[in-house]
Amino acid sequence: MSLALLPSALRALVERERVDVQVVSSTEAAHTAEEAARILGVRVADIVKTLILTDGERCAAAIAPGDRRVDRARVAALVGSRKLRFADADEVLARTGYPPGGVAPLAFAQPLSVVVDDSLTDPPGRTVVAGGGRPELLIRLTVDTIVRINGATVATICPT
Repeated sequence: MSLALLPSALRALVERERVDVQVVSSTEAAHTAEEAARILGVRVADIVKTLILTDGERCAAAIAPGDRRVDRARVAALVGSRKLRFADADEVLARTGYPPGGVAPLAFAQPLSVVVDDSLTDPPGRTVVAGGGRPELLIRLTVDTIVRINGATVATICPT
């Protein structure tokens, strides 16, 4: 599918940085990792979710496998916050430029600290599916790309 479907900021980053991204779905909204996995016929673990957390001042993107829960305290410690909560819909849109349920792991509207769960880096070069900037858009890219473009911290944020 065409990259022209991507929101302009995401498309501009993909073109500028020559990021290898493929649009893999553009017809059915996927508001959860489970829905995205069903649409594509893949495991939920192959879907990544980009969760936005905030303490009111600091804001972070936690990127995690679709089948795991993020430990907010671990993310807070990594970004220098005492306590983080999940951002509400208006905060998500303002900070990322994307609506909830469609947050892409790249090209955020505002600078964010980005933390990627270390389980996503095994095996090296792993390809995953993520939000593409709208609930009906899903993109395929490597975890290495997410880490590199965002200057992300890789750490255990999803306890087993």
